Amino acid sequence: MKLLIISKNLLDQKDAQSQQSLAFIEALQEVFGFIDVITAQTTESDLSNLKHLETKNIKLYPLPAKWVSDGAEFIEKIKRKILRNLMATLMTKWAKAAGQLANALIRKNNYAAIITIGLPIESHMAGLQLTDKSKWIAHFSDPWPESLMPKPYSDYSIPIISWIQKNLVQKTINEAKLISFTCTQSRDLFAAHYQININKTYITPHVAPPPIVPLKRNDKNFIITHAGSLSRERFFPEFFYAVKELPEESKVIVQFIGHVHPPAQQLVEILKIQHRFVFKGQLNRNDTLLRLRESDALLLIEANMEIYPFLPSKLADYSALGLPIYAITGKKSASAQILNSYYGNYTSTYSVASITKVLQEISTSQHNRNENSIYTIFDKRITQKTINHAIAQIE
Repeated sequence: MKLLIISKNLLDQKDAQSQQSLAFIEALQEVFGFIDVITAQTTESDLSNLKHLETKNIKLYPLPAKWVSDGAEFIEKIKRKILRNLMATLMTKWAKAAGQLANALIRKNNYAAIITIGLPIESHMAGLQLTDKSKWIAHFSDPWPESLMPKPYSDYSIPIISWIQKNLVQKTINEAKLISFTCTQSRDLFAAHYQININKTYITPHVAPPPIVPLKRNDKNFIITHAGSLSRERFFPEFFYAVKELPEESKVIVQFIGHVHPPAQQLVEILKIQHRFVFKGQLNRNDTLLRLRESDALLLIEANMEIYPFLPSKLADYSALGLPIYAITGKKSASAQILNSYYGNYTSTYSVASITKVLQEISTSQHNRNENSIYTIFDKRITQKTINHAIAQIE
């Protein structure tokens, strides 16, 4: 069998969503054999990073697209999220071209399914251009638009733009044959805001990389690592005050890899706890993996919301190491439900006392690599089985 996948940002492998799209595509190739992928090529894209796909019978069809982040200073000035939302709503030239190319490829190939991976929404906008939508599966990696979500994620939403975006999503839900979500919380949020037939939905979790063996260090520190952006939404001072409350003899070191909201580093200096933190900045995937392998535990920080409708892709990446995972998250989040179901992981709320308690507990407990870990949830075979079942329903 052969699949056609539309994933606009696949080539931007510095982005977590793009990395997950690649893992998703490679997992499906193992089952279906041949995959054609329509994606976007910008001045920032690097096709050489994905040259290995040619040997896996994955053929890329890159179409030119304007890079959204041109003029970084301007973006910072008027809020990056507002501009991204505006561009995603109005920049349909690539979507039209991708839809036209998809129709041309469909005429030449007998695809078992056409899968669009969004975000960004433009991948689904390309799906809306299909002349035959009877085999279309729309996969939503995150809820959209942001106006649907609780604060702080909805802070920068603009009513008229949100209205247009919601219409695009509703049209996608109406016209796609099947809809896929990464977790039930995301699906439930969609069901609360859109007219959707639950019987045409599937839950397809993120895909974990192959199991990774951690490395032992010679020092006596306890390094807990957070990989990925610590954005404005996920920054809260209580975490840093909690670290300050650790006893002097504690060996805990918190390592951040990726962009960190500037007030976080400023607070570290104000509290005079620089000895407790390492800020590595943006690293490539191999260097990030090395830092994760050298860690003693892994940290997940989610925004302080009553309902958290995401399944963070970093949880799938973390699962491959079999290390203890500590999540600061809401009690009803997908992350909490998963981690609390498996021994050797930790969760807490956002209070200083609870965070300090867990940091002390996790750093002084004996941990063995957990072979029967949450990895089973993100095993690529789950995605392969789910999509195979969905395609059988199409047929």
